[in-house]
Amino acid sequence: MKQQSKTLKTAALLCGLSSVALAGEPPAQTAPASSGDSMFSDFNFCSWLANKPGTVYKDAGNPYLSEVNFFGRFHYNAAYVDGSGTNGKDWNEAYTDVRRFRFGTKIGFLNYFTLKAVANFVDDQRVNGSALAGSRELNWGYQDFDEATLTFDAKKAFAIDELDKLDLIYGRFKWHGGLEARTSSNEILTVERSALSNKLYDSARPTGFAVNAVKGPWNATVGIYSSDGREVEADVGDSIGNRFNNEFIGGWGDALMYNTEVIYSATEDLRFGFEFLYNGANKSTNSIAGMDDNLLPYKWATTLSAEYTFASNAGVNVEGFYGDNGNIDQHKTAGQYDRRGTFGGVVVTPYYWIVPAKLQLVGQYMYAASEDAQGIRSNSRYFRASDGGSVNSGRGDELQSVYGGLNWLICGDNLKIQAGVQYETLNTNAGDGNADAVTYLFGFRTFF
Repeated sequence: MKQQSKTLKTAALLCGLSSVALAGEPPAQTAPASSGDSMFSDFNFCSWLANKPGTVYKDAGNPYLSEVNFFGRFHYNAAYVDGSGTNGKDWNEAYTDVRRFRFGTKIGFLNYFTLKAVANFVDDQRVNGSALAGSRELNWGYQDFDEATLTFDAKKAFAIDELDKLDLIYGRFKWHGGLEARTSSNEILTVERSALSNKLYDSARPTGFAVNAVKGPWNATVGIYSSDGREVEADVGDSIGNRFNNEFIGGWGDALMYNTEVIYSATEDLRFGFEFLYNGANKSTNSIAGMDDNLLPYKWATTLSAEYTFASNAGVNVEGFYGDNGNIDQHKTAGQYDRRGTFGGVVVTPYYWIVPAKLQLVGQYMYAASEDAQGIRSNSRYFRASDGGSVNSGRGDELQSVYGGLNWLICGDNLKIQAGVQYETLNTNAGDGNADAVTYLFGFRTFF
């Protein structure tokens, strides 16, 4: 109850601070008469926030240094989970979570090059279960790089008129895995991505080389990546999240991963996306001892998505998934035999603008199933994070979730509050075979 109270107080405080700070321009009749205050009365915080306040230099005509831009984001979550475990016992728990705190820079130089580097400045492990109590800490300060890439504008350099864009990119990438994964966390419609999307995405940050080309309505990316290495702390440590051996750009000593992504904008209101992801790495025989060279929990996967705006104030995103978790090469130990085989599912996310560009109603339904008994997994936040809930670490062969929520865009996506309720049910081979929970979610998002 103490934790729940703390969560509610924190959420209320953030809402209150946002309202005070963004109350808007005062009415004309109350504005100061002094002309010396006009620069403040004309100031619009939302416009300032949306128009890259971190741009400290920009001169497209300078062949040596064309742009210096700084940017950042802060995301905060609070949640309350009320569930029933595979042991038939009920549980409830509350959480607060500094979800993301990042700063980055983008520098354009020498006519054709752009350097982008983004670092993480918080590591909040308080959502983890009691088995990892020693890791349940909130640590501020530099942690590692989120992304670090160098882009070469080949279209401009070689005057390739046949394409609208041709970029060659090298560095530390954010791995994709469908529509939700390639959508920035600043702009996703729900507080958290769906479990299916997170299975393919897996928060991976591999080192790689990619080519991105655009021609009219077509946008295609092809990439090759090193699987790098990932540090784990035995299987119970899966809920910690990804702990990469390299915190910046890694080497090419491990096996390779590949992705192909094609996006087609059929009309202004309809867009299709396709991705194919292949993981050439196998799990190390000593992975339980502490090291794992298999960056992704599957062998290959495909996604097919559609984004459709069917009215001025409504739309829907639909995405299908199908893939293979792999065989004995990916899941060697006896405790992992049930994680092999194929998997698939669908995610449907409709939305409706109650107040255009300000208040948005969002729904989501996800269905996921696998060939083997533990071939899919729920999100780590917050269903499987509970101290008291027995949910087989979120693993099973069928997972469904239903989400409903509201997004209040105070300054567009640059400053918004998200609130939602999610029900999920997991079918698993542990205990009585079923676990379910209702999660109440709150998210505060801001970026510049």
